[in-house]
Amino acid sequence: MKTDFEEKTYESYFNSELSQKSKFYFPIGQVQEGLLGFDCSAYTHNRALWKLLGNPFFIFNHFQGCELSDFVQIIENNLENYINNFPKMKCNLLFQYKKPEYIIRAPTRSRNKNEWNYWKKPYFRYDIYLKQQKLLMKIYNNFSNEVFVTYASPALSNMHELVQAHLKKEIISNSNFSKVPDLEGHHRNTYAKAGNVSIACSEPSYIKNIDLIETLNQLEQDNHFNNNKSNKEFIIDFGKLLESLVLEDSFYGDMFHSLNEKYNEYRNYDLLYYHLVLQNFKHLTGIQWLVKV
Repeated sequence: MKTDFEEKTYESYFNSELSQKSKFYFPIGQVQEGLLGFDCSAYTHNRALWKLLGNPFFIFNHFQGCELSDFVQIIENNLENYINNFPKMKCNLLFQYKKPEYIIRAPTRSRNKNEWNYWKKPYFRYDIYLKQQKLLMKIYNNFSNEVFVTYASPALSNMHELVQAHLKKEIISNSNFSKVPDLEGHHRNTYAKAGNVSIACSEPSYIKNIDLIETLNQLEQDNHFNNNKSNKEFIIDFGKLLESLVLEDSFYGDMFHSLNEKYNEYRNYDLLYYHLVLQNFKHLTGIQWLVKV
């Protein structure tokens, strides 16, 4: 049966809890959309932005806003000041969130019976889309130690369970995490509960799940992430490499190019431009970008 909550709700609860459990930078959600809150083709009415820029918006009852191009340098400067106040950025993280189905009885279709025959009890299942997996593997193979890429899916069957887990700050502990390489060659991933093994299909393959926070902390302790760049360089370099990889992709490339094209006039403002590019990446692919600090 279909779980009765939206993937976006799970994503929101997940990100909120993650930000409380460790130090992360959420460039798209909290800076780009929350603080800046603009579209280059429209006037901005975002009061938080005008307050940031020192504009006395409260004097004007019918303030009409102005073009982004009129204050883009100010935004670039404020973004740079903002990220410079963060601790040193160590690693880019990419999460592919998945809303699962909850299978409560043996499927009638023969090709799905092997899943039930293994679990022999209710279990969760989500599809692995070839185009998404291909892009994720390309990113994984090209970024080496600079990126951590994983699927995240809740072991929760309904909205009530999701909300209760959120209130108890147990979203992450009730999630299933599978590394992207472990799902290569499969079209589905199944799991019975958080913390248990996954079985990727069609040919059953056992996958050992990970404890997300413990894994990230251990990698940091082992100096797995070697970064000698400033925070500004770290974001810009990642944006450049990611942009080039996605533009080469046979499925996403043309669409990504079209989305980025409307920001061409801001290419001289690297930090702002690559925040916009990474926002397009998230909206196009559904992959969440954040940074471990």
